[in-house]
Amino acid sequence: MSKPLISVVVPVYNQEKFVQETIESVLSQQGVEFEVIAINDGSTDRSSGILKQYQDKIIVMEQKNLGVAEARNAGIRRARGDWIAFLDGDDRYLPGHLAQAREFAGQHPEAILFYGDALVIEETGARLGRQKSHPEPSLENLALGNFIVASSVIARKTLFESGEWFRSLHPAEDWDLWLRAAERGTLCHYPWLGVEYRKHFASATQTKLDQAEHCNLVILEDFFRRHPERKNLERRARATVYYESAVRSLRHQALKESRQKIRQSLELDWKRKNSWLVLFLSLLPGAWVRRLIEFTRSVRKWKNR
Repeated sequence: MSKPLISVVVPVYNQEKFVQETIESVLSQQGVEFEVIAINDGSTDRSSGILKQYQDKIIVMEQKNLGVAEARNAGIRRARGDWIAFLDGDDRYLPGHLAQAREFAGQHPEAILFYGDALVIEETGARLGRQKSHPEPSLENLALGNFIVASSVIARKTLFESGEWFRSLHPAEDWDLWLRAAERGTLCHYPWLGVEYRKHFASATQTKLDQAEHCNLVILEDFFRRHPERKNLERRARATVYYESAVRSLRHQALKESRQKIRQSLELDWKRKNSWLVLFLSLLPGAWVRRLIEFTRSVRKWKNR
């Protein structure tokens, strides 16, 4: 078997509804040698059986439930390609994505990792719009918030051979790695739209929301320990973490928690206009907030029909 240029690593956990679409979207890619490594991370649904239907075309790995970070790391260790692409088990590649990635890699020999915008879809597959990523992936910009969708990322295998791996900081393990990658080499933004990123709107518990905030703060603490010369960014970076917590709480109609988080954000950075909007929304009755969210989603669907 010839050596692939790209190894596509697909972590899967209880994604029986979507994983077949995910695998098919990769296998339909043309114009480049690639391999697919799917890691079943202890799924309790039919995901394992669905993956085994493809085991003559892809590499299927089984492990107990260790989380997405360890699933990706297992796939990276198995990978033979010079480049490692990441695709979550419910996302999809658009046609021609990997061929364009091959061309882009050849044009940017300095890049250690590249990424792009993503097309956001609902659980049903309905398109909601384009999630834009910052075109300038400087260390400073990345420290002020994660704007990179993991399923859009393709990284040189040498990044991991140099000792960088995903750490178990779910759901922020990807941001942690992007920051460390930016310390190692050049990140590049590619111009095409290559991936559909599935956004789930099911209710999350407050415990999970708090866990996301905690992991983000741990990552920032580690980052500023490594970069004391960038301490001037710390207040704004922490304000962004609390702002994102407030937005997540607002989406799940946890209005009291949203107010608390947005006030913490404003104490650190009162100049962010969107923070004042979130504070205003968090003061509205819950039914109004729910209707506004539903209306916004309906408008986005209509615009992207």
